Amino acid sequence: MAKFVHSDVLDGGLSAIKTAATKMFLISAYTAGDSYATVTAAKLNAGVTMATGDFTLSSTGNNRVLTVAGSKTDAVTVSALGTPDLHIAFTDGTAKVLWVTDETSNQPITSGNTINFPSGLTYTSNQPT
Repeated sequence: MAKFVHSDVLDGGLSAIKTAATKMFLISAYTAGDSYATVTAAKLNAGVTMATGDFTLSSTGNNRVLTVAGSKTDAVTVSALGTPDLHIAFTDGTAKVLWVTDETSNQPITSGNTINFPSGLTYTSNQPT
């Protein structure tokens, strides 16, 4: 299960996601390092708009945690796909893939149905060990 964080995020910390993520996509497949063009070609929805207020920063011990604060919904615009290996991608809306995480339910996707993006998705920036 591939996961990826753009170098801007590694350099700028969790604030880079919080301030730059403007779109959240449900995507049908992902391989670590996929380009923005590849991710947007795999998207199953038009993209839910994100804003800084959709994320919260907190601490867990010495680690920092970025959490998607609220759930979002969007209608699927593609034909029926069966059950792909779903992922959720956060992008800057134009050129960068900032964060990709697994969508663990991998439910069947059908055109016209509503996607319910979960709240509580987290990305943890751990202290070096």
